[in-house]
Amino acid sequence: MENPEEPLWVFRMTGGIVARLGPLSLVMFAVSIAFYATVAWRTLGPAPIPYVATVVAVLVVFVLHEALHGVGFLAFGGRPKFGAGIKGGAPYLFAMCPGKRFSWGRFLVIGLLPLAVIDAGALALAGYGPLVVPAMLAFAFNTAGAVGDLWMIAVILQTSSTATFEDSAEPALIAWPGRGTVRPVRQPRGLDPRGGESAVVWVSVAVVAFVALFAGIGFVDLSLARASANGVLAIANIQLAAVTTTGGHVSGSANLTAQVVMAAILAAPITWAAWRRTRRRRGSL
Repeated sequence: MENPEEPLWVFRMTGGIVARLGPLSLVMFAVSIAFYATVAWRTLGPAPIPYVATVVAVLVVFVLHEALHGVGFLAFGGRPKFGAGIKGGAPYLFAMCPGKRFSWGRFLVIGLLPLAVIDAGALALAGYGPLVVPAMLAFAFNTAGAVGDLWMIAVILQTSSTATFEDSAEPALIAWPGRGTVRPVRQPRGLDPRGGESAVVWVSVAVVAFVALFAGIGFVDLSLARASANGVLAIANIQLAAVTTTGGHVSGSANLTAQVVMAAILAAPITWAAWRRTRRRRGSL
């Protein structure tokens, strides 16, 4: 019989895991944008871009994501705590519930709750023009941000359904044996991958450069469109931005596809140049 006070395994957010979550998160972000744009393409075409609401929506998503984990802990009798940390050069938020063990099924619900609730809410706004752009980015950032939850769930799914789970104060997820649990011959895959830690740093640099360029290009395009005679900024037959003024109220729309492409084209050489400069500086030491 298993010792109930000897963990089956302990899952920590190591540098090796973060190095793998970074690229996976980028892929999920891109896929999420493509999926949402496919669902809401009729609404996105003429939709305005409320930049303040968009930035606020993205920031709220990160807080709400962890808050919903907390709601899950509360619903099953726990008392959640919240925190933030940096691992492998990447910042992250977390919710935990030390001292309380949850069943296999309940912990899966807690892990998936933010992904299900926030994404469902964002999809519900796919047909509402004034908020479709913030909703699309909320959907993408929430889905990409859930990559850690999904990785952890993949580890849990390899564990006996009789086990119990505690999100401890370290923070770390501890799997405890329950009644009838048989200790596995090997540890779950993905529990402690090694190597590639430095990759997450440059992925983070590329993401920051892309986001900053995306916002900057959008601001410049709308400013140039507003300054033009007809309120439209276009290159050849491609409209980049348009601004209209009705009753003293100014509204604008931008070509998000063009913004994404230009931001990606510019972010790539900036990241490459920063990487080359770092290598040269290290080589000269």
